[in-house]
Amino acid sequence: MSMGDPIKPLKAAVIGCGGIANEHLPFLAKSALVRLVGVCDTSKATAQFAQQRFGANDWFLDAGEMLAATKPDVVHVLTPPQTHAALVSLSLKAGAHVVCEKPMTASADETARLLTLAQKQGKWLIESRNLLFNDIVLKIDALRDENVLGDVREIDLLLSLDLNAGPFGDLNLEGPGVQLPGGAVQDFLPHLAYLFLHFSGCTGPVDTVQGTLDNLSRNARVGFDHLDALVTAGSCRGRLRIASDLKPDMFRLIVRGTKALVESDFYNPFLRLQRGEDSGKMAPFEQVRSGMRLAKAGFGNLRDKVLQHGTYHGMPRMLEAIYQALNDGHEAPIAAADIAATAQLVDRLVGLGSAK
Repeated sequence: MSMGDPIKPLKAAVIGCGGIANEHLPFLAKSALVRLVGVCDTSKATAQFAQQRFGANDWFLDAGEMLAATKPDVVHVLTPPQTHAALVSLSLKAGAHVVCEKPMTASADETARLLTLAQKQGKWLIESRNLLFNDIVLKIDALRDENVLGDVREIDLLLSLDLNAGPFGDLNLEGPGVQLPGGAVQDFLPHLAYLFLHFSGCTGPVDTVQGTLDNLSRNARVGFDHLDALVTAGSCRGRLRIASDLKPDMFRLIVRGTKALVESDFYNPFLRLQRGEDSGKMAPFEQVRSGMRLAKAGFGNLRDKVLQHGTYHGMPRMLEAIYQALNDGHEAPIAAADIAATAQLVDRLVGLGSAK
């Protein structure tokens, strides 16, 4: 497509109109790149509400019926993880590109089979990577690209969240992911895995994975609620942790390089940059600067709360990148090789739970 050519909206359909759909549907309803032709859910009330709220052409209770009736160019699979594989396969065979929420499958082998099917069908299969499009990741990417950090050597990721509360651990609620081999933890593992691979620059299998995956609470429903893993990939080391018994809730990220380190948090964003020279006699000056930046971040977070610029603010950017690339005939912004590598790392992290 050449510059100035009119945009031909791609027909999009959504399977699953639950909570995460509310992060996809606003973009699909408003973007000039998209025409929302159908929404599908096993609940009639939920499907009808989504159709009315987001202006879809029609609503459906059966995914196969929707695919046959609307013939979408792109299907968003937003159902619970254990249903993804069948729905992704159905959508690919119907001739649609697929955007699937994480975790896309329960295993790397299952992911590989779906990626092979997508390649055979000549379609894209993309697992969601919304955090890669968040403000803080884009800022850290810029620091890395400008060689402010030097060569990245260490990546720390800590997700502190009570998985025993709410839908994961409450027997009275329908929890996402608890049927997966890694239990509730596996619902979050793709985030940790793709962030580590992204900042380490690793494009294939990592070298080593060591650590523990435990159920410290002994809540049978949750499966696993604690991860502490050490990962190596070439010259880069990572520590990936999920903890249910810590407060406050946080999703902390630290990237350390040969020249500087940068720290942030997805839940309460800030950016702390500490260079190699910010030590010794210069340390107090850096502490003052850091305090000023934290105060500024606090006001920014208050503004973001008011404007509802939350943790998922990278989602519309990700979807924009996908639909724009499809419209322009460019490569997918999230490569199949990255999706496969993430699934392989998740498998090895889940395997820590069976090593006991």
